Amino acid sequence: MTHQFKLEEQDYHTHLLFTVSRSSSAIKMRNRVRYLISISMLIFSIIAFGNGSVGQGLYFIFLMLISFTLMPLYTRWSYKKTYLKHVRKYYKERMSEPTSVEITSNHVMVKDSQGESFIPFADIDSINELKEYIFLKLESGTSIIFPIEKIAKKNQLIEELKKLSEKEDILWVDETNWVWK
Repeated sequence: MTHQFKLEEQDYHTHLLFTVSRSSSAIKMRNRVRYLISISMLIFSIIAFGNGSVGQGLYFIFLMLISFTLMPLYTRWSYKKTYLKHVRKYYKERMSEPTSVEITSNHVMVKDSQGESFIPFADIDSINELKEYIFLKLESGTSIIFPIEKIAKKNQLIEELKKLSEKEDILWVDETNWVWK
């Protein structure tokens, strides 16, 4: 069965945020920034206390606590803003273009304005189910995005993908509780 839909800015943006949230290097980078800034403030406070400036030392300790507490909120906002700019810059030609996906007996066929792709089942790494999306993650690191609410026969698509997952032993990952943090 062929499924047709159009991907919008929010679809690409959610996909990038989901991918980054599962990337160990991105998680390490966010944590590294948090700890480096906090440690820097702690070092400044130690220097201030060493120079006899108690007020300045307390100020840097206060900044350390604030930065350690608020840094996750800032990086969440910053990543979201950065990836939205990325989507607007690199995916603008693909937005609102009709896409059709057909799951055949031995491959997934994707057609859009950029061309046509035949993806063998062996190239599918996992299937990630979110509340509003299903992502077919490929071995190459790319994904096929299915915006569930924009697909007319969404229940049939989900059934087809679950059968594919069972038949081809493809990992089905339930991420319906995922939110960008």
